[in-house]
Formats: sequence, C-alpha cells, structure tokens
Amino acid sequence: MKALPTNPIVFLTGDEFLPVAGMTFAEQVLLFFQQQGGVAASPWGDVLLDMKGIQSDKSHGIGRIKAASFAAIKDVIEKGEIILPLDYYATNGKKQMTGMIAAPIKIATDLFICVVVVIYNLKERRLYLHETFLTEKIPEIAASSMVRSGISASPQSRGSIAKILINFLYRK
Repeated sequence: MKALPTNPIVFLTGDEFLPVAGMTFAEQVLLFFQQQGGVAASPWGDVLLDMKGIQSDKSHGIGRIKAASFAAIKDVIEKGEIILPLDYYATNGKKQMTGMIAAPIKIATDLFICVVVVIYNLKERRLYLHETFLTEKIPEIAASSMVRSGISASPQSRGSIAKILINFLYRK
C-alpha cells in the first residue's frame, strides 16, 4: 500500500463551525476562508475558496466530521498530495477538468484522510467538494463492494472519491 504522509498536516478539535446565533454554517465557513485569504495555492494554481464551493460541497451531504474538516481544506490543497491528476472527468453530467488532493488530518484524537476535489475551468480553479475518511477504516473501505464495484472515476460522490483514494493508496 502506498501511503500518504502519516503526520497530520493540521490538527482540529472537531468543534469547528458549531452553530452560532445569527450565522449560517456556510457564512461561518466563508468568513473562515476569507480570513485565510479566500484562496489556496495548489499545484495547479490558486483555488478559490468561496460561497459557490461551500454550497456545492454542502449539497453532497455533511456531518460533524466533514463540517469540522472544512477548516483543513486550504492546508490540504497547499500541503497534500495529488491523488487524481488534473484531467477531464465526467462531473455533473459533463466533462470537466478536475483533480484531487489528499492529506492526513487529525480531528480530536482520530486520524483522517481529507480529500479535496478541485474543478478547473477557463476562468478559475475552485473548491468543488471534499470528503474525510477515518484512516483506520480505509482497509474496510478498500474491501467494500462500494469500491470493488464498477463505480466510475467521476469525482461527484463519496463512493467515487473513496475509490480514487483507494486506487491511489493501493496501486502498484
């Protein structure tokens, strides 16, 4: 198995972006991104961290771990490893230039791998979505039918992102 670095690139408490009176979750994340400069320097150029990316990401489902891991997105883009090179893949029913970057992060006492999907178009590169996988569950995910099945390498679902991560980690 190929490994990402084992040392987390960021440490989170798990309490990031808890409900705040008068602010939506998306507004909290946007403010956080703005405080970080609103962009992340990827191997493919600057990636916008904006409301469009937050809404796109949120629409794919969100739990407490994924919510907290929004705080790691900039670090993952800037310090992670490319697990899917920038190329044309079917995303949202059309071919779009897309790539993925992953890195280990720690949330509370658990180690995770956070994967960020970046979409590139003629105007800009932007956050599309991210997923966070508990590291100790990766062998189980690799053995699951979700990954063994013929899911395409389209970065639009948790299953597809898991498959791409597993392919990266277990390729020979």
